[in-house]
Amino acid sequence: MDLQAILAQGIGLVATCIAFLSFQCKDTRKLFLYQMLSAAVWALHFGLLGASTGLLLNVAGMIRCIFLYNADKRWARSNVAMVLVTLLMAVCGVITWSGWICVLPIIAMVVGTPVMWQQKGKLLRWVQLFIISPFWLIYNISNASIAGILTESLNMISVVVSLVRFRNQKLENGEKQA
Repeated sequence: MDLQAILAQGIGLVATCIAFLSFQCKDTRKLFLYQMLSAAVWALHFGLLGASTGLLLNVAGMIRCIFLYNADKRWARSNVAMVLVTLLMAVCGVITWSGWICVLPIIAMVVGTPVMWQQKGKLLRWVQLFIISPFWLIYNISNASIAGILTESLNMISVVVSLVRFRNQKLENGEKQA
């Protein structure tokens, strides 16, 4: 493993830590602020790995987090903004197309964005478990992203634990978990 690959993996581990910290935030705005920072570090990680789809999708993910962070403002929570961000993710995928493997994180981001916009925890957890994390996991394996593999594996475990743990509890917005 050369120095650039080692640096990329180290930066990926920093992104993993930031992502983990984001999920520990009770405050939604703070969560999206950490997610924005995490996406920036992931973009750098994928850039160093030469994975341009991962790089651009994480830049688009940062933009998504800006809107979600500002969800209390009318301009940020509009369906038009959600559609534009979703289209941006699709365009990022088209621009960086390098084979079928690129379709997976594109689908994960395009499906995940409207689900995040709804801010329904139960739905997001199921989408995370069956679409977002598995699709990113396969992409990470194909790009030798050790930190990405670790992150998505831990995300899936965390989602399963949360689904079991909160199955009979109501979430903040009154939505029953399971």
